[in-house]
Formats: sequence, C-alpha cells, structure tokens
Amino acid sequence: MSKIVSRLLLVVVLLGGGYGLYHFFSNLQSKQKSIPLTKVRQGDVVVRSFTRGELRAVRTATLTAPNLGGTVQVTKLAPLGALAREKDLVVEFDDAEVEARLEQKQLELEQVDEQIKQKQAELAIRNNQDEVELLRARYSVRRAELEVKRNELLSTIDQKKNLLNLEEARRRLKQLESDVKSRREQAQAELNVLRERRNRNVLDINREKMRLSQVKLLAPISGLVAIKQNRSGFSGMFGTSVPDIREGDQVSPGIPVADVLDLSELEVVARVGELDRANLREGQEVMIRLDAIAGKTFRGAIKSMSGTASANVFSSDPGKKFDVLFSIDMPQLLSALGATKEQIARIMATAEENRKKPIATATASLFAGGLPGLGGMLPGMGEGMGGAAQMMMQGGGAAAMAGALAGGAPQGGGEGGQRRMFMMGGG
Repeated sequence: MSKIVSRLLLVVVLLGGGYGLYHFFSNLQSKQKSIPLTKVRQGDVVVRSFTRGELRAVRTATLTAPNLGGTVQVTKLAPLGALAREKDLVVEFDDAEVEARLEQKQLELEQVDEQIKQKQAELAIRNNQDEVELLRARYSVRRAELEVKRNELLSTIDQKKNLLNLEEARRRLKQLESDVKSRREQAQAELNVLRERRNRNVLDINREKMRLSQVKLLAPISGLVAIKQNRSGFSGMFGTSVPDIREGDQVSPGIPVADVLDLSELEVVARVGELDRANLREGQEVMIRLDAIAGKTFRGAIKSMSGTASANVFSSDPGKKFDVLFSIDMPQLLSALGATKEQIARIMATAEENRKKPIATATASLFAGGLPGLGGMLPGMGEGMGGAAQMMMQGGGAAAMAGALAGGAPQGGGEGGQRRMFMMGGG
C-alpha cells in the first residue's frame, strides 16, 4: 500500500514540474515575440554643432592721428555712420601750429639765404684783394731776382742787400700765400656752416609741409564711417565707458580716430572647439543666419582657419578655441536687404575695385555697439543689424562632425558624402 502511495506522489510531482516548465517556456516565447525588430541598414550619421560669431567688413581702412609735433585737436569729423566716398574728407585737425612753424622755418630759410649771399659776396671781394696782394708779392720777388742778377756789377755790400731783399720778398710771398689759404678755408667753412643751416631749414620746411598734408584725412576707399573711442590720456577704471572722439577733442599722434568700413564685402569670424576644427575644411559650404534678418538663411563658405587654438581672456569661456573666417553670399544678402539688381551690380563692382587696394584689415567687430545707417547706400541695410550670428555645423559620415569634401571620407572615420556647415542665428 505504501509503495502505491509513493508512486502516486512521484507521478504528481513529475506532472507538476512538467506543467511548470511548459508554462515558463510559453511565457518566455510570448515576451520575445513582443520585442520590436527592424532590419539593419547603412547610412550617413549627421552631426550638428553650433557656435556664434561676429559680422565684420573684409576691408577696413583705419585713419590715425598724424604726428604734428604733439597732441592735435580735431576740428572736423564726419558723422558716425556717414557714407564716405573715396577721397572724401573724414577727419581734419587744427593746423595753426604747423602753419606757424612753417612760416618761421621759411623766414629762417630766407635769412640764411641772405647770409649765404652776403658771405659769398664778401668772399669774392676778399679773393680779389688777395689776388692783388699776391700779384704784388710775386712782382716784388721777381724784381728782387732781377736785382740779384746784377750783383756782378755791384759792390759786395750791395750784393748782400739784394740777396737779403730777395729772401725777404720770398718770405713775404710765402707768408701771404699761407694767409690767403687760411682765410679762404675759414671763409669756406663759414659758408659751409650756413649751407648746412639752410639744408636743415629745407628739411624742416619739408617736414612741416608733410605734416600739413596730413592734417586732412581722406577716405582711401568708399565705405561707412565708424568713429573710434578717445583713449588719449584716459585714466578711468577698468570697464569704464570711454567716450567717442568728437570735434574739439585732443588726441595723441598714432591714435586711431575713425574707420572706413567697406560694406561691399562682409565676412563672419567665429571660434570653434577642437572637435569641430578637426573636421572643418577651407571651402566647405555653410549656411548663415543673422540676428538682424530673422528667418533668412544665407549661403557662405569657410575662408580660412587658424592652426593653433587660443583663449579669450575677456570671455567667460576659459577654453582654447580656433578662429574661423566665413564668407557670405553678398548678392543674396543685398537682395534680402532690398537692393535692386543695379545696386547689387554697383556694390559688387566697388568690392572688386577695393580688392585691388592695399587696405589694412581691422580686427574689431564691424557692428560692435550697433551698426548705424548707411546714409543712402542701401535701403534698410544696417538698420538693426547685429554683430552676432549663431553657427550650426552639420556633417555626414559615421563619427564625423561637419567636415569633408563632397563625396570624400571625412577625417575622423566614417563613409560620408557631401556635408555642409550651417550657421543659424538666434534672435
């Protein structure tokens, strides 16, 4: 009886264990069927990176205060935002002191010229007198020589007298020749001193004339006038606002007074991190959005990139970054600002002419502190345009960021096709 019960219990345990295993595997299969699956496919990984930059003029002519012999006073100054054509007057300085010094030097030159003429006349008269005295002395020597030749017919005493007279005549002639030579050398030295004074006066006059020619600063190119801050003698605390230069201000030589900004060609300067820099290429296409023109996207390209990173001590970001320059499609930008085809053609022609001129490029932002109006250059251009632009860089290829040439493999790995860099603006 006990064996039958044991067998029944074993059968029940086996049946229960089999049912439990069946239920476990049934639930496991149902869970596996609920996981979504998809086919693996190969494609480009698009990575975007953002940064912000500043819009500035490609060509900027900086006008500096000339060296007029000390601090100079600004008497005329073009208004901020005025449109200056080539050779238009932008800045003029007080020339009263230069004119006074020039008149003084010219008066000194006239006096020296009179002294030279007087010295030359005196030298000519003295030379004539010396020539007469030399002729007389030579005549005395010649006569004494003739008297000596007659010594055979004279007594011994007369012969000695004639010899003594000849020696005395020759001594006087030699002394006279020495005196004449000394006087002529002295007169020539005095004349040379006067001529040297005259040369110095001529140099001073030329220098003052050159300074006088620098009193008026003309625009070397056509562009917008931006007035600089007056830092001459400024002793305010760090961070204190420095006023702009105005008419009547005193400025030191070499201080920048104004910039002439060539707005016919603009560029964007920005800073990017190391990861972005490793995948950027010169000539890569970009898309740009400006704060001042909301909703508009402009084409551009990478112009140049720095090879080394640097930190901006005035920035809140302590990290080192690379400087990158971007060009912008000027016809597209001008068209968005409302320019006509004729205006665009004229502006682009101006840009082509200005490219041929050796103009120094300033590093300051074009729109630092805001951009004034253009005084009729283009309707709407400059109204509310800000200096900031936000950049978004987009790239194709696995593990790549915003780099590579069209159809090529980007640096950093991955098989990518053509990629673009977008600069998209915040408001």
